[in-house]
Amino acid sequence: MAPSSVSDICGQLILALQNKSTGRLTIQDILQTLSDRAYAFIILLLALPNAVPGPFIPGLSSITGLPALIFACEAAFGRPHPRLPNLAAKQRLNRKKVIRHLERVRPYTLTIEAVMRPRLSWVVEWRRLAFAFCALFSLVLMMPIPFGNVVISWAIIILTFAIAKRDGLFILIGVVSGIAATLWNVLLVILGVEIIQYVTRILEN
Repeated sequence: MAPSSVSDICGQLILALQNKSTGRLTIQDILQTLSDRAYAFIILLLALPNAVPGPFIPGLSSITGLPALIFACEAAFGRPHPRLPNLAAKQRLNRKKVIRHLERVRPYTLTIEAVMRPRLSWVVEWRRLAFAFCALFSLVLMMPIPFGNVVISWAIIILTFAIAKRDGLFILIGVVSGIAATLWNVLLVILGVEIIQYVTRILEN
């Protein structure tokens, strides 16, 4: 049975990784376990590092935003499973660390999903369009805009949670939040340009 939410994905991954006690663990192994929720889960993981305010890490939004954009585009065009280059797909991972991180994250996913449930199925049927919005928001995420990455990241997180949970209401909330966050980023860019031009005029005088 395919997992029905991000918390279910975490639980299924933990069980699968614990049962596979021998042999190497690769990214491809994880993708196969994720089934049809792989896209939502991966994009969610890529958005998470940008969602929490903290020390500025140069290039982080571009590093995470580009693969999120690629995966979102793949999902929007109807590819059934994420496609990774062989070198990336066969990358080995530390099994114990992966399990430990999943166990740490799962309680938080349960809290978020407590307000989500399958509903508005007509919205869920437009899943590919929802991923197209994810692609747009991931493109915005790639831009190094101060104070802009956190809000767009949370919009992506809400949207991917809702896609995995098949909650049409929160898919709509995620889309509206993402559009609002995109407009906020545009405003920040315009404001930044105006400030630069103002300072330049002062210096020239």
